[in-house]
Amino acid sequence: MYSLVTPNRNRQESLRRVLTSWQAAPLIGEIVVVDYGSNEPIRYQDFDSRDRLKIVRVEGSAAWCIGQAINIGVDHAASNAICKLDSDVTLAASDWLAGLDLRDAFYRGHYARGVSNGQVVFARQHWRAVGGYHEWLTDYGFDDSDFYQRLRERGIREQILPAGVLAAEVHAHGSRTGPEIRNEFFALQTRMPEERLNYYSLRNTYLAMIRPWSASLRRPYAAHGASAEPDSQIIVELAAASAERRWVEAIANFCALARASGAPANSKVLDAMAAQFLSERGGL
Repeated sequence: MYSLVTPNRNRQESLRRVLTSWQAAPLIGEIVVVDYGSNEPIRYQDFDSRDRLKIVRVEGSAAWCIGQAINIGVDHAASNAICKLDSDVTLAASDWLAGLDLRDAFYRGHYARGVSNGQVVFARQHWRAVGGYHEWLTDYGFDDSDFYQRLRERGIREQILPAGVLAAEVHAHGSRTGPEIRNEFFALQTRMPEERLNYYSLRNTYLAMIRPWSASLRRPYAAHGASAEPDSQIIVELAAASAERRWVEAIANFCALARASGAPANSKVLDAMAAQFLSERGGL
């Protein structure tokens, strides 16, 4: 049996639409919904059925950190076989799960094969061996590639999920990002959401270059378990982020800013560095 883990931040409507396909899958033993600071908390009563649902509410972070959300979801999953899906992905078929061998392999989506990159099935022991997802990567971009690269480096075979088993909703780029790029040190106005998404992907790539991930960097948290009440949730309260994280993020943001708006010569150097980094790690 699989634990399905889905990170969610303000995607309740999408989750409602796809949940029934997950609940209908016989090999999905539980569905761990990680509500990472949604403006309106996700509740059991929001759904037609709470069959196999486990809601984990994360508090204490202003930024969207999908890697940390996934890690917390795996922490609270019961199974050693994890199926991570975004909250807008329908499980179009479930029989393929029975044929997966996770002993020395993981199975991921690839946009060129009709399944988006972030969808993945893996074994808990392999997730643990690489320290989980990189929790310092925020907003959108490179979190899945970084995880897959570290799995490959550990000798875990990469398999691509077949087309047709999953179906993702299509969202406008503007729904994935705010109206500007803003952090502690500067605010950057951009005209197009594509520019902001590209910026975040670049920033996360540079951050992974600067500070490779390990489990020792995980942000501590306190979890208050669900009570006997039928609608009780697991509440996670994050500890303060480390000073090291703050300054590594600042440097990565500056590199992305230099790439996005700097002189052509500087952009060329940064592009070459990123290309070499990706090449040495086996690509995206």
